[in-house]
Amino acid sequence: MYHRWDDNQDDRPDVIEGEYEVLDGDYKANDSGRGAYGNGPQFMLDKRPPYVTYTILGINIAMWLIMTITGLVTGMSQSEQLLLFGAKVDLLIAAGQYWRLFTAMFLHIGLAHLFFNSYALYIYGPVVESLFGKAKFLILYIISGLMGSLFSYMFSLYPAAGASGAIFGLMGALLYFKKVRPDIYKRVFGPTLFVIIAVNLIYGIIQPGIDNWGHIGGLIGGVLTANAIGLYKERFKKKQVIMWIIIIAIFIIGLRYGSLKYGRFIPPKKGFI
Repeated sequence: MYHRWDDNQDDRPDVIEGEYEVLDGDYKANDSGRGAYGNGPQFMLDKRPPYVTYTILGINIAMWLIMTITGLVTGMSQSEQLLLFGAKVDLLIAAGQYWRLFTAMFLHIGLAHLFFNSYALYIYGPVVESLFGKAKFLILYIISGLMGSLFSYMFSLYPAAGASGAIFGLMGALLYFKKVRPDIYKRVFGPTLFVIIAVNLIYGIIQPGIDNWGHIGGLIGGVLTANAIGLYKERFKKKQVIMWIIIIAIFIIGLRYGSLKYGRFIPPKKGFI
């Protein structure tokens, strides 16, 4: 989940963002890695171990440990820790700390928050990494996480942090795979993904303390980015340029919107006398 933080908020477990198993028999491939059954364009799988997923998992856990130890040593509150390590804070981003859009996706508010997001990444990450390849997976994860932070920045007044914007982006990427190979998607995933997305978005609406705008932004970012990069070794298409233009435009408009929305609350910088 993309969590808001609130000093008066008690710890609440997050709903698990997804669970499925991709069985060996659900996707048959020949030695080249190309799909061997079903109708539709052929595609290749990246059959190397999903070390990008595991690296991101390691970073998330390491950041939580470093942040927690820092709090124990210095006596900082959780809010102070999150502020120091780069959570999404609207006024600070509007003041020029745009890097918080990036760092927020690697921070978590409590052990339960870390656990459920890590579990969701462990489930989704290897599948999406196999479908898109290492480099494209990393691009997909980062842009989805950034767009989750951006939507939260635009539409939520609360400070927030969490990896689930990026995780929702992985779900959005699977929706692109559904468009490319609906036959295999149906056989492997069925309607499960739509149910998981709907349940989590509804849960985010009714449950206090969850920043649903981060989820929505991540999902949109995942769909757009997947269309912009294509599957692993998929040939470049001209329409991908349009998708990149849309992604860039969203970030430009979003940052400008946030600047106008929050800028009036930021004291002017004092000049030299």
